Amino acid sequence: MFMKNGIIVIISIFVLFVGGCAGSFSEDGGLEPVETIVLDDDFAAQISVARADVFALDMINPVHKGHRISGAFFDPSMLRMERFIEYDNEGELRARYLFSALADGSSDVLIKMVPVSGGDQVVFKQVSVSVSGGGWLD
Repeated sequence: MFMKNGIIVIISIFVLFVGGCAGSFSEDGGLEPVETIVLDDDFAAQISVARADVFALDMINPVHKGHRISGAFFDPSMLRMERFIEYDNEGELRARYLFSALADGSSDVLIKMVPVSGGDQVVFKQVSVSVSGGGWLD
């Protein structure tokens, strides 16, 4: 009897866990950005946000051009990278970075890529970020 009840409990927990994980996917990783900059056709962009805001940078993944994204470079005292997500949007491979604004100031976020076959890292996208206000006393 105990064995049967134990198996039922384990199966129930597994079903709830799998169902919860499957239903929780989003391109924003569960975060709610105040703004999403789509960088498909642009090399450079600008965004202004308040402290504590989350914003997203979304772009076509350069893998179809023979490159892979090698990382984001930014001022960690001003911004925190929350997520990097690669996803498929109706057959189009995309990449999305989510950042939180930590402190007032201005900084660039440089998204870099490298050729899949090897080679030098180059800047793929550049976003100038301005952060101000947003605190309780502002």
